[in-house]
Amino acid sequence: MIDKADQATLYGQHLSEKTHRFQAILGATEFDEIVIAAGDSKIQFADDMAYPFVANPYFREWVPLGKRVGSYLQISLNSDRPRLFLLTVEDIWHTAPQSLPVGFEQGLEIIEYASLDELKKYLSQKQDGTAFIAETNSLNMVQECWNPQAVTDQIDYQRRAKTAYEQDCVRQANRLAVPAHRAAYKAFMAGASELEIAAAYLRGCGCSEHEMPYGIIAGVNEHGAVLHHHNLDKQRRTPRSFLIDAGVAENGYASDITRTYAYDPGSDFAALIEVMDVMQQQLVAGGGIGKSPVDLHVLSHLKVAEVLRQFDVLKVSAEEAFDLGISATFYPHGLGHHLGCNVHDRGSNLANAQGDLLPAPEKYPKLRSGALMVANQIHTVEPGLYFIPALLHRLRQGEFASKINWSRVEDFLPFGGIRIEDNIVVHRDGSLENLTRDAFRDIKQ
Repeated sequence: MIDKADQATLYGQHLSEKTHRFQAILGATEFDEIVIAAGDSKIQFADDMAYPFVANPYFREWVPLGKRVGSYLQISLNSDRPRLFLLTVEDIWHTAPQSLPVGFEQGLEIIEYASLDELKKYLSQKQDGTAFIAETNSLNMVQECWNPQAVTDQIDYQRRAKTAYEQDCVRQANRLAVPAHRAAYKAFMAGASELEIAAAYLRGCGCSEHEMPYGIIAGVNEHGAVLHHHNLDKQRRTPRSFLIDAGVAENGYASDITRTYAYDPGSDFAALIEVMDVMQQQLVAGGGIGKSPVDLHVLSHLKVAEVLRQFDVLKVSAEEAFDLGISATFYPHGLGHHLGCNVHDRGSNLANAQGDLLPAPEKYPKLRSGALMVANQIHTVEPGLYFIPALLHRLRQGEFASKINWSRVEDFLPFGGIRIEDNIVVHRDGSLENLTRDAFRDIKQ
């Protein structure tokens, strides 16, 4: 595991590379500077309590201060050192504001400010010189300068390729998640409730719920068929199966890991998990520079159909099940997505830096990833196989009901479903690094 000094060195390189990328964006769009706001806290309606604050991903891409309200970052065409503006307020009610990790300040010019009027003195004096990226127009920029699409499209496009620092953050986020995943598995095997399992996960990674990159999905038994099962049961149930989808954040970058377990290792469901695990690793191996996520998604459907055929759920060939759309009943989501400081990172369906979108596949118009894989990109690979009552009911009432062995469906319904998800780096030399499998292999417990 890389030490903090080495990570600070990588961060300095990250700032340099990102600065050059953004200066190229400025040159292409004729702005003098890009200013990114971290964001402001929000008060709940008819209350005096604030929602948990998380800085927006455009800011977190640059600065690991996800909890620092009121911060701004300035990248200028004529300076290779970004400016970080930190709001200073006297506050006796709350803990001290979040600080940068040791050594991270070296590549930044850090300026403390007390008011927006003071901050504005540092900005371009041209009316249209600043491209302001923020949720709200807090600096009162002219409309054309607030989130100009010509700038945000190019930012999203460049985010496809991760710097060495960004890759390391996701790598460390995978490693931090492994003890938590193992703690959740042990809690399941001990008969814990879903809420108790989630608590075990949080203890395993030493994080609070609000530090999670996304809500923990912890589905016991039939709840494994709920793709985003966040409403966790407090009651314990006799365990049969368990699906957990949970990550950890490192400096604002996420891991996104899913594992599925059977309580009885001798059950058909346990055998089904083993076959899906082998299949998932085959799909991982199919990735690489220039490979099409759409083609891999199609291949994953054929492979899921083959698994269903192998376990006697289908009465027809895998090819026929795929052609008729039957496989989508059992596998209703995409194979994966681009990963970074957004869990579902942006830019994966852009054809170019000008913001043109790739045409959506006719059969799969909602896929998150359509662009060919590029060097230094991070992807998730997460095929699934589920027994979802609502989708199965629709299939059973339709014209292809006779192509399903419904007694086998009934056998698997109580187990919910299977999803297995790894995080993959596509390296420039053509190799693939499986951050998740490496972490599970290397970290013993």
